Amino acid sequence: MIRDVLYKEFKIYYKDEESRRLAEIVLDKNYKVIEEYKNTERNYVAKIEIGGRFYVLKSPKAETIIPQRKIQTAFKKGEGLTSFININLAKEMGLDFFIEPLAVMVKRGLFLKESFILMKYVSGEAIKTIEDIDIIMDMVEKIHEKGIYHGDLNTSNFIKTADGIKIIDTQAKRENFWHFKRGYDILTMKNDRLTIELNYEVEKRYKVKRDIGYLLAYTIKNFKKLPIVEKIRGLKVKLRNKGWKI
Repeated sequence: MIRDVLYKEFKIYYKDEESRRLAEIVLDKNYKVIEEYKNTERNYVAKIEIGGRFYVLKSPKAETIIPQRKIQTAFKKGEGLTSFININLAKEMGLDFFIEPLAVMVKRGLFLKESFILMKYVSGEAIKTIEDIDIIMDMVEKIHEKGIYHGDLNTSNFIKTADGIKIIDTQAKRENFWHFKRGYDILTMKNDRLTIELNYEVEKRYKVKRDIGYLLAYTIKNFKKLPIVEKIRGLKVKLRNKGWKI
């Protein structure tokens, strides 16, 4: 059961007292940064140490600086809390493929001001083989059957651990009535660098239901490949690198 408590202008969401204590240590900045995986205006991800143990600290800053995403937080929980709630529900369904947050820290007024996600550090290896992808596709089929989709389905968002392959970097959102997001997952996986390199036939292993949602996902995916669209997206990246909040 997810509980919450106020601490230093933040609301901490947690499941046990140890996780709450760790969240307070993070907000007090009493931790050591071991390695920064990402540190941009839009995202921060780092390996940190608390009391001799390693954790991963994330801050999805894009939803606090990009105007259209910030406005959406007036009506949404934010990436961190959404992930925590959804992954917890998925685990209750018997889907234990996800690395679950230990705690989420959120500061907000009308809009989200700042948020952090604290997770256990899990050592492992990158996905490399056809056999690994076979396991991933079986996992994807199982979460899709429950109406859950990844949202950025590619092999880099999975890790091979001592306890098996785990899913990372997902909000585990749901769609109940059609297969737009789940179709988009599969189409994204077909364009993954490793699946292309290994000539892996994604839809031979798992073919998502063909409905109007899938047709829409297919149309959008191919629209994004048009040269003019790719140029616009490239321009958008350049403007972001110059400091534009788009």
